[in-house]
Amino acid sequence: MRSFCLVLVLVGVVVGVDLTHKDCGSAGEIVRVFSDDCADPVCKAKKGHSYQIQIEFKPSAAVNSLKAYCYGVIAGVPVPFPLPQPDGCVSCGNTCPMKPGDDVTYSQALDVKSAYPAMKIVSRWVLQSDAAKEVCVEIPVVIVS
Repeated sequence: MRSFCLVLVLVGVVVGVDLTHKDCGSAGEIVRVFSDDCADPVCKAKKGHSYQIQIEFKPSAAVNSLKAYCYGVIAGVPVPFPLPQPDGCVSCGNTCPMKPGDDVTYSQALDVKSAYPAMKIVSRWVLQSDAAKEVCVEIPVVIVS
């Protein structure tokens, strides 16, 4: 029995690290921002690796379509990063249309290119519906060699 409890505790630790983040004007409710690929609340993203970011949220209104955007905020200037899947509905598990208050998880992986400089950066994630910016979160990241 003691071994079984230890396994449950260890599984709970590996499920995902809650990431430090700041709401930057979300219309929807941000429930959780996390990653299975980061070991610390401020993610240390190693060059040449891919990192999955997940954002649990509840839309403020009905959502029929959702566009996803990612920016690296460098010296206060948002620089767009192309996403492999800009359709937020697809990255939310094809859950469109969404109703207000639905539990939704957005999931997206980004590659940290070897050419990126090692530095501290803020990544801004935006999910824009036809009517509102449902999600806007800023996540500090440290790019390391």
